[in-house]
This record gives sequence, structure tokens and C-alpha cells, in this order.
Amino acid sequence: MNYIIESLLVGIYTCIIYLLFSSFIKNLYLLLLVVGVFKHLFGSSIGLHTWYCNNGETCLKLLDKSQTYIANTLYIISDSIYESIVFLILGFILSYILTNMYLFFAIGIILHILSEKLGVHKNFCRSSCDKIQTN
Repeated sequence: MNYIIESLLVGIYTCIIYLLFSSFIKNLYLLLLVVGVFKHLFGSSIGLHTWYCNNGETCLKLLDKSQTYIANTLYIISDSIYESIVFLILGFILSYILTNMYLFFAIGIILHILSEKLGVHKNFCRSSCDKIQTN
């Protein structure tokens, strides 16, 4: 799947997480942190990371397509915290031009594209996608 399409889907997914928390977290900075953490945690919990290992554009380029992979959760807590900090920084900058759901949609898109361009996705595919052993 093209990473631009992936980015749009991540933006929509980020909006869904935003909607889950925005009604009871009114402080923008706290909301940015919470959405950043839970976007990553929920993504792992519902299988988005495993899906990316098997279908994401970067992983398809790097990993053996004849294998099936599962995303390991070894670094899920630290990765979620890092993502929340990046959410806070990017959200602080963008909050001067965007608000509400538009802000979170933009953050989701931008972070996915930045992760692609900065090699974060390559690192993820190499370090977090484990082959499923078949007998």
C-alpha cells in the first residue's frame, strides 16, 4: 500500500483516538500526550502493527514476502511514550494554525510521512516484525 494512503488512514485512526478522549480531557497538551500514547498502544492491541509488518509499504520492500510476520511488543511502552512526546511537540507547533480534530488528523498524517522519510518504519520492520514459525 502506498505510504501516502497509509498516512491518510493513520490520520483517520488518530481522529478516532482523539474522539475517544476529547470529551473528557480538555487540556490540549494532556490530550496530545494521551492520544499519542493510546494511538500506539491501541495500534498494537488491535493488530495494526502486525498488519503493517505484512502489508505496509516499507515492510513489503524489506521483508521476505513469502513469510508471515507478527509484531513483537518488546518496546511497546517506550515507543508509546516516545510517540506521545512527538505528538506533544508537533501538536504544540501546529496548534497555532489547526484546532480540534483537524490538528490530530494532521499530526497522524505528518508523523507517518516523517517516520517513512526518517527511516523509523525501516527500523520497525527490521526490529519488530518477527517471522511466524510454521511446521
